[in-house]
Amino acid sequence: MMPLKQVDLSKKLLPLSWCVEGLILRGYINTIASLPGEGKTALLTGLAWQMSRPEGEFLGRAVQAGVSIYVDFDAPGEGRTVRYWLAKHKQAFPDGDETKIIILEPDTETYSLAETELIELTDLAKSTRAKLILIDAFSSAFPHIDPNKLVQVQSPLWYLRKLAHETEAAVVLIDHLPKPVSGERVGARGIMGSIAKSAQARSVHILSRIKTANKNETLLRWDTSKMSYSARPEPFAVSLEFSQNKVSINSVPLPEGQGETRTERAIRALQDYLEARRGESIPHQLLLDIAMEEGNLRRRAASEALRQVKHQYGDELETLVLPGRGKPQGYCLKPLDRTASLHQIAETPSETENHLLHDPLHQSSFTAPKEGET
Repeated sequence: MMPLKQVDLSKKLLPLSWCVEGLILRGYINTIASLPGEGKTALLTGLAWQMSRPEGEFLGRAVQAGVSIYVDFDAPGEGRTVRYWLAKHKQAFPDGDETKIIILEPDTETYSLAETELIELTDLAKSTRAKLILIDAFSSAFPHIDPNKLVQVQSPLWYLRKLAHETEAAVVLIDHLPKPVSGERVGARGIMGSIAKSAQARSVHILSRIKTANKNETLLRWDTSKMSYSARPEPFAVSLEFSQNKVSINSVPLPEGQGETRTERAIRALQDYLEARRGESIPHQLLLDIAMEEGNLRRRAASEALRQVKHQYGDELETLVLPGRGKPQGYCLKPLDRTASLHQIAETPSETENHLLHDPLHQSSFTAPKEGET
């Protein structure tokens, strides 16, 4: 019997379920990354608070009302940081319900989000019917994982995929960006560490600070570098205005000069083209032509844009040898089955991962799932 599942093309796909319309998908991993201290906690506690309201909104987009779980490994201490921001959001929107927000943090004996904790988190999310699970942040929740080694990164991401699919909640993984080198835009190289982080997420969002003259305002540029199943939103700005008692969060137009560069426009066009044709073989030359036309780029710059797209997708984008003279190169973005159950789409961590995760130097309690487990 073939151990692979054939996709039934006649089966109707289930509609997407959004935690935040057009930005954050339920049932999948969504990653939001920035440099440290850019306002992610203020922003995402605002999302949790909006979901606790009868009719909340986030950045001008509809949100699903429901329970949120905030797992704080970044600044534990009786939830002080998260509660600080929730109090400010409450001042701005007093109709929120704080009983719909659950804060979890490590106790004195827990210093990582390992298998036992993830099982308990899954049970809690199911019992409360949580629609959002925020994990702050990858580096502190999985401190014994080398973020640069794909074989180590895959295992916690497998469990987070399992968490999302079993609970049907939007799992939002907070992460960090590498420091930009001279002349480089923040986030140009994507999330810090292995490309597996981006490959396993269904949406990836990059936040970078924009200079503003208002000392009481933080202005962030929001870029969506990956969005499976839906068109990626164009970059926009997020304004966080602080006062003594509250914080105001709004989506605003990007300031002049903060729009997409030609290379970024080419990358967006390539990603949109590949996403719309998942499972199809696309010639290398056709993708170069798209990058050159959409970005108004020369061939060398178009090749660099395509290289960045290949890096972002990782092993999701297969390199092919197409029929024809000279054996032309092509690519195929692997198809995804939205209707598959967890055990049908989630790969079991390899024996190598299992060995690494049980190495005393890593001190992690992850184990590979047994055959047949979901």
